[in-house]
Amino acid sequence: MSPEQLITLQKLSRLFEEGAAGPDQIKQLSDLLAKVNQHIDPINEINLDPFKIKNPYQ
Repeated sequence: MSPEQLITLQKLSRLFEEGAAGPDQIKQLSDLLAKVNQHIDPINEINLDPFKIKNPYQ
């Protein structure tokens, strides 16, 4: 999550806690969560096969 996304989430959280969130904030939160959930962990994109140690007893 980027710093900007975290700030947005904190602001939206306050609005929801205060009961002041409306349809626009619900949509904004939904969009933010969708973006965060689409984030791919960079480590999953790295091919680590060349670094695996081969077991000579297999």
